[in-house]
Amino acid sequence: MDKSKNKKKSISQKENLCEKNNFAVKIFVKIILRIVTIFCIAFALFLGGKYGMKKFVRYQVEKKHALVEKEISASAELVLYKMRYSDIVAIKKRRAVSSAYSFVRFSGIIRAGIEDITQCQTSISEDGKSIRVKIPSAILLGNDIQSEEVFDEKQGIFAKITTQEIFDEIAAAKEEIAREIIAEGLLCDADAHAALVIRQMLSPFGFKEIVIER
Repeated sequence: MDKSKNKKKSISQKENLCEKNNFAVKIFVKIILRIVTIFCIAFALFLGGKYGMKKFVRYQVEKKHALVEKEISASAELVLYKMRYSDIVAIKKRRAVSSAYSFVRFSGIIRAGIEDITQCQTSISEDGKSIRVKIPSAILLGNDIQSEEVFDEKQGIFAKITTQEIFDEIAAAKEEIAREIIAEGLLCDADAHAALVIRQMLSPFGFKEIVIER
């Protein structure tokens, strides 16, 4: 009788132990599944956040690029240097026994810069922190006469100086002045000033690096 009771008790203990083991395994599996689920969700959120951030940065870069293009295109012609000058031309003419002369004082202004700044090529880095700008070389934009005055003249009977002759002399003189000023480095100075102007134009956009090329 006692042996039968002991045997039943032993079986009951084994069954309890098995149930406990099964319960522990189930708990362990649930914990592992929960950890895996949390990890998967976190990883998915990380990937989604990373993609979203990348898309946001790209949007910001494209928006900044559009603003840069708008800022640059706002100034179709970029005048970098204006230089005033004045000179005197002497026109003389002699025909037979008659002679004539005319002394004309004139002043003008030379403009140097970039004819069409929209030709600038811009490239912004993927993170939007730096920009590279390729700009055209500076050229002579204009050489205009501002004033002219005949302050001494003499007209002969057979030799007369016409208004057209005065205009032609002034035109030749102003072209010579332009060549001299360019030879002294006007366009080189304008190129250097262009880089400074472009940097000042783009600095409000928050670029950490602005590279100017030609």
